[in-house]
Amino acid sequence: MKKIKLLSLIAIALVVFPINGTSQVDPFKKAKKVATKEKVGNSSVIVGNPKLFTDTLEIPLSYLTEKIEVLRLDDREEALIGRGRISISDNYILISNQKQTPFKLFDKKGKFITNIGVYGQGPNEYLNTYDEQLDEKNNRIYILPWQSNKLLVFDLEGNALPPIPLALRVPKGKFVVDTPNSLVTVTTLPFEGMPAVVWTQDLQGNRKNFVPAGHLTVPRDFSNEVDAGRNTSAYDVMLMVIVPPRQDSLYHYNHAANKLEPRFTLNYGNTEISWHSYYELPNHFWGNFQVPVKQSANITVGSKPAFFIVDKETLLGNYFYVYNDLVGKSDRLGWPYFNNGYYIENLEPAQLIEKIEKELADSKLPKNKRSELQKLLESLDPEGNNVLIYAKLKK
Repeated sequence: MKKIKLLSLIAIALVVFPINGTSQVDPFKKAKKVATKEKVGNSSVIVGNPKLFTDTLEIPLSYLTEKIEVLRLDDREEALIGRGRISISDNYILISNQKQTPFKLFDKKGKFITNIGVYGQGPNEYLNTYDEQLDEKNNRIYILPWQSNKLLVFDLEGNALPPIPLALRVPKGKFVVDTPNSLVTVTTLPFEGMPAVVWTQDLQGNRKNFVPAGHLTVPRDFSNEVDAGRNTSAYDVMLMVIVPPRQDSLYHYNHAANKLEPRFTLNYGNTEISWHSYYELPNHFWGNFQVPVKQSANITVGSKPAFFIVDKETLLGNYFYVYNDLVGKSDRLGWPYFNNGYYIENLEPAQLIEKIEKELADSKLPKNKRSELQKLLESLDPEGNNVLIYAKLKK
């Protein structure tokens, strides 16, 4: 569905966004009511109606986030990264492995600190990974490999610690470790025959509670996915099922009651269910539709996604796209990536240079904006390490 030059020893974070997270125009001014609130048991569920999505909202990134920052990463050879997932804490940035590259830890100035673990098949090594947690407060990094029966554990100096055994083997999954309370919460892709979709356990692998897979059971097909943005205080759960597609919800796991409570879904009515996924932000739900496109007898891919958004309070929304007003309206974000309370974009410098040059080609660009972008452009090394653009989500 979804699917160098050494300029300085320490890269420099460039705070170049002048609006400071305050959008000048309300992008929801042209939105309309596209959802209702319904009661399902004790849960209040927002139900969107796809038939009411008729127009497209232009949403600047500053509407959803605070100050946008650009960070050039350390250019040393051992610091070079690919296109891995990113987790951000108060003082650190963790970038996941890709191909044969291990996880890499940086500070908030872009300085490379250390590799986390090793690419391989030995003890405390990993090949493909599916999820990770940067727990700065407790000096821990947790990593979940694919098809794993344990979480790998490291400290922030890169030292391997005893792994956490999992109560069930996880083909694909998401998790959160509450280190002080010795509590692990896990969501797994619940293949047929698996007893749980969500469970809690201690750090020794002793299972405490579990939610039976029930109607959430999926065929043994790795095309399906598990997602969790962790952009609110809730433990959110979303299964993206495309084989075959079915109507589903984004859930919150209620630890006290040990149950999944639906929070958002779409009512497809009599229309065919497309490939879809739902995500949560502090003040909105958003998601996308994709239509399966057969490329060959054995390969089917998703079409270009159509994104939609719904305000949690007003229920206003529509189709939408986000543009990065750090650069300008021309910088539409192909797939907005929000994770652990941040918007994050990981770019090769040449990609950012191309975006800036496209904006600078606009003869109507205001003088102050042109100066700002020119300054950013001159700071970039096309042969350097990747550049991160990130911003904390507004609460």
